[in-house]
Amino acid sequence: MKRLAWLVVSSLALVVPALAQAADGFVTGNVNLRAGPDSEYPLILTIPVGTPVNIQGCTSGWEWCDVTTMGARGWVAGTFIEYLYQNRPVVVQEYGGSIGIPIISFVIGTYWGNYYSNRPFYRQRNYWYRRPIISRPPPRPIHRPPPRPQPGNGNRPPPPRPGIGHPGNGHRPPPGQGNRPPPNQGNRPSPGQGNRPSPGQGNRPGQGQRPKPQTKPAPADKSNSGN
Repeated sequence: MKRLAWLVVSSLALVVPALAQAADGFVTGNVNLRAGPDSEYPLILTIPVGTPVNIQGCTSGWEWCDVTTMGARGWVAGTFIEYLYQNRPVVVQEYGGSIGIPIISFVIGTYWGNYYSNRPFYRQRNYWYRRPIISRPPPRPIHRPPPRPQPGNGNRPPPPRPGIGHPGNGHRPPPGQGNRPPPNQGNRPSPGQGNRPSPGQGNRPGQGQRPKPQTKPAPADKSNSGN
């Protein structure tokens, strides 16, 4: 009985420091939870952006972190985990040492035996056990620039309103319509009509009341004079 109590106390002594070193963070994107610290290991689940994770420790350089979340345990790239440090969120890979997240190693046989014995990929464990552990940089979040406005949308000025600054629209009458009189119509007299005197009439000199030339009297006959 005493021996059983001693084993329980010893187990708690090992667990308590591990819990004290765990850190709470959150993922900054829809990130995959893997069965090992590499993107080639089997997929456990996809963690939605903003989901809290409990960080148990990370590999060297805080590149991959062992986390528990959504009732599962696995590895997430440290570039996708942020932690609230000094009242501001920081990336775990960059601030893991300042936060105090411990560096741990990955022992696949023990780890898979503890957490994945009921997973389908556990049947191929011999292949994964013999596979060399590859150390390569974890993936990084992709920051895409905001989409550029498409032609005809966004900040492009709206098309001119009808009748305002747009030729051919609005209240401008089409040619030959409106108040402009068409040719040969309206109040303009047509040629040869109206009050215009016809040729040879009226007060035009040489016609009408032009005075007739007077007849010049013939000179007197000097032969009949008294001289």
